[in-house]
Amino acid sequence: MIVRILLVFLFVIFTSFILYFIYGVFIPAIKSQTVENKDPLFSEVELNYVGNMSEKTITVSDKTAVVLCNPDRSFSNQRLSYNGIKSCALFHSIYETSNDCAFGCIGFGDCVKKCPQEAIIIKNSTAIITKNCCGCGECISSCPKDLIKLYERKALKENSEIKLCNASENCLTSCNKCQKLQKVEFPEQKNFKFWKSCYKIFNRK
Repeated sequence: MIVRILLVFLFVIFTSFILYFIYGVFIPAIKSQTVENKDPLFSEVELNYVGNMSEKTITVSDKTAVVLCNPDRSFSNQRLSYNGIKSCALFHSIYETSNDCAFGCIGFGDCVKKCPQEAIIIKNSTAIITKNCCGCGECISSCPKDLIKLYERKALKENSEIKLCNASENCLTSCNKCQKLQKVEFPEQKNFKFWKSCYKIFNRK
């Protein structure tokens, strides 16, 4: 009998301690902590947005980025096979190109890392702008070949095709898309920002 009473007494004390820790220490500490904005969860466009919070979309620029290189390109001549550090800037400073076109996209994704909207993907060693682009222009300076340009969205809709190539007219290349007109398409991209935000919250230091 005495043992049972002692066990009940210890259980009550242990439960009280747990409840005190949760409601008296842990929760107040979470509420009172100051979160610094060194690693923002949202882009500058989203942070600076002023409007009706019930709206499902945010206001973005009337421009969008376009990479002047065709992702469907292919070459009959290949100069080298590179297995070094995946950096467009580094590769361009040493080799310039891995094929016989010095004007095309290198495709290592320096622009992908620069984009705050995660709106750039790589296909066939070529950067492609997706529908997530907000027209901020942050990616432009990351391309060592100056292939990324900003276009008016309205102009792209009115013009069915543009020259998706930055090569000079007298460029001697085996690229099958050199100087060809191409309709600019912006593929859909699944947005996992919610889960990325959760990851950042639980991994803050």
